Amino acid sequence: MKQKIIQSIRIIMGFNIVSVFTLITSGYHSFLKACYRAFVAAHMVDITELSAIPQISLDQILGKVRPTIHMTIMSSENGRVPSDQAIAIIAILAKEQPKEVLEIGTFFGHTTRLIAENLPNGIIHTLDLPQEFNSKGDLKSIPKDDSHLIERRIVGREFIGSIYEKQIRQHFADTATWDFSEEGEPTFFFIDGSHTYEYCKNDSEKCFTLCKGRGVFLWHDCDFGHPGVVKFINEWRTMGRDIVRIEGTPIAYWKSF
Repeated sequence: MKQKIIQSIRIIMGFNIVSVFTLITSGYHSFLKACYRAFVAAHMVDITELSAIPQISLDQILGKVRPTIHMTIMSSENGRVPSDQAIAIIAILAKEQPKEVLEIGTFFGHTTRLIAENLPNGIIHTLDLPQEFNSKGDLKSIPKDDSHLIERRIVGREFIGSIYEKQIRQHFADTATWDFSEEGEPTFFFIDGSHTYEYCKNDSEKCFTLCKGRGVFLWHDCDFGHPGVVKFINEWRTMGRDIVRIEGTPIAYWKSF
């Protein structure tokens, strides 16, 4: 109930001339999303909140380790982790060599495939919303600008039918209600699902419990456009968890042990 009230307030506060035009041209559901997007855009991260999360270089994270990684540089595609950011993720993965990985937010499966390609003996659990999920009927699950991604996604497109598919365990669920124990025993987490504060907190805390507090965590989109992620990261930092941002990327990193 509290979440629904908060969501309603956000929609009301996002009411503007653009949202009215959307109502006239595109209908009620598009109007509600336009109001929500307007609210989020008007409440982007304050620079002091983002700068409170210190930055370190990828070299500092890797230390003396210089891992060899395998990666095809691909053209840009909306919703895919860019190649320069994927390098950081895969380099850390190659250094850590976990037996099991959990990725929250499969989308087309570009990053999923990269993880499998660089972890030939590992198991990759990857999670996305149910295929029948109706983005028009569930605003609370959709952060800024994600509805159009959800509607056009082809989950796992990049690894289905490939030699890497045998390493990948595809799960479909809403993380707010899913039993995370279905994910095996991962110790490496890439969190890139819903970017609201509530979902980032939910996903991260459940991952922390799953690995019994001993894991490597990477969060995508820790930047000005995703206040929920930044708020959550700062909250965990106040608990003594030394989370940092990787220089030149919107990726936050923490090794808990």
